[in-house]
Amino acid sequence: MLEPIKKTRLYEDIADQLISLIQDGTLAPGDKLPSERQLAEDLQVSRTAVREALHSLASMGYIESRVGEGTYVKQLTLDSIMHPLSSMLIKDEKLIRELIDVRTLLETETAKLAAQSITPDKADKLYEALTIMEESVARGGSGLTGDNAFHNTIADITGNDALRMILNMCGTLLAKSRAATLQLPGQPKKSLADHRTIYEAICSGNSEKAATAMMVHLQKAYRNLDFASIK
Repeated sequence: MLEPIKKTRLYEDIADQLISLIQDGTLAPGDKLPSERQLAEDLQVSRTAVREALHSLASMGYIESRVGEGTYVKQLTLDSIMHPLSSMLIKDEKLIRELIDVRTLLETETAKLAAQSITPDKADKLYEALTIMEESVARGGSGLTGDNAFHNTIADITGNDALRMILNMCGTLLAKSRAATLQLPGQPKKSLADHRTIYEAICSGNSEKAATAMMVHLQKAYRNLDFASIK
């Protein structure tokens, strides 16, 4: 179980011990953590160090505080892990651009694979996602929810679970930068037009045309970073 802390950066060592207990299942999702006082006594450290460690774990998505109840281990999900990273990534434009490069490579091939395996049922699902985006933009919204659904559906069409997971990670990490670019004047309508082109290319079964349409769309997104306020 918990061991006395001997190193100098106390809160990091406390956090590391608790993370290990969560990862090996000793502390399971839904388990209540001991109080700050109890943790401080068990670890032989100050309550301030414990408090800093718990704050760090909460920011990483491992635990959550419930008012009047205490602190509990959270169920780890992709979003709970990626969301804190997204907040940090938004401060580093170089990393954002590099991640967009990765996304462009992957999504270009994903669009190609989707075109090769498109069926009427799959086309209907892609159209549903496009419709969500169209309705949002028509109401003056950004269309981001439909945008996400559209790209996720393209990944689903390929039937490649690993590819879908990686693209979801990229999408989550780029969420704030994507939202920022869609705030540019006229951008939601321009983005919607791109998505219609991608939809038509995939549904036509023309893999090269689908790949080109996706690449053009993502290259525009890359350029829009120069105009969007993402800091």
